[in-house]
Formats: sequence, structure tokens, C-alpha cells
Amino acid sequence: MIPYITSITRAGTSGGLRPGLSHNFWSWPMVLRSRNILISSTLCCLFLLSGCAPTPRFYLRYGPVLSETDLDRILAENPLPATENYKVVTLGKAQEISHHIVQIRDRELPHIHKVHDLTVVMLRGQGYLMLEQRRIELAVGDVLFIPRSVVHYFVNTFTEPSVAMAVFSPPFDGKDTIPIGKP
Repeated sequence: MIPYITSITRAGTSGGLRPGLSHNFWSWPMVLRSRNILISSTLCCLFLLSGCAPTPRFYLRYGPVLSETDLDRILAENPLPATENYKVVTLGKAQEISHHIVQIRDRELPHIHKVHDLTVVMLRGQGYLMLEQRRIELAVGDVLFIPRSVVHYFVNTFTEPSVAMAVFSPPFDGKDTIPIGKP
């Protein structure tokens, strides 16, 4: 015969609930332990499955051609050399906007973009962005807007290079990064 809960009764003076069981083998601590094991197992499975999530995909259209690519392919085709601190890969440009993948191993120097607004989407890693005197913690999925002429720099706190998509308006040509002192 399989033990089962027959009723819920008050136990002792503590006022806690205790299941009334049909067999002495089962006890309230045993039920709680079983529940904790079930919850732990479920969380472990969900954690493992989260690693199976697909890599971010990009669908970009510049002119008549729609291109499809994914982050893993972009990074494999454009590795960050061990001797370099950061690398920028341009995905494409239109009349009013450009898209770039930025890899940062350690940190940027403080700088501004005098004529460009910038939106950053964290794709991998973590770190913090100094936006003028304010420290903003960033992790995967975070989105941040940086208006033109605002001093900023990113510091990677991840063990691997952090990766972000940078969206500039107007299109970025690489010439509008103006250093501003040291961090």
C-alpha cells in the first residue's frame, strides 16, 4: 500500500500544519525534503536547458537585400586577437543608422561621440558603464541609450570578452570617438 495524505491537522502548540498520514513511514520532514528535492531537480533542469538557448540572430536589410546572420558566426569570423582590447565589426549602414558588434576584453577609455547618439544592447558578458559620473551595471539583455557628447566608457567584469550591439545615429564612421582624460 502506498502512503498518502489523509488530512491536514494542527500539531502541537506551534500552530503549524502537519499532514495526517496513513502510514508511519512518512513524516512531515520527509515530505518537505521530497518537495525540496523536486524543486532543486526542476531548477537544475531549467538551468541546463537555458544553455541550449539559440544564439541571437540578426535580420538586417540595407537596400533590397535582407541578410540573416547569428552572433556565433560573426564572432567566429571576427575573433578578438589576444593582443587587442576591443574590436568593432560593422554589420551595416543605412542613411540614418548603423549597426556594429563590439567586443571588449578589459575596458574602454573615457570618450564622447560628438555627433552620434548611441544605443547599446548587451549580448554576452557583464560589466559596468560609466555614464558621466554614474556607474550603471550591465548584463545580457540590458539596453542603454547614450546621447551625443556624453562622457562614457565600459569596464568588462566578465571572464571572457563582453559583446554588445552598438546602434549609432547618424551612421558611425569610426572617426567620432574623442578621448576625454583617464578613468
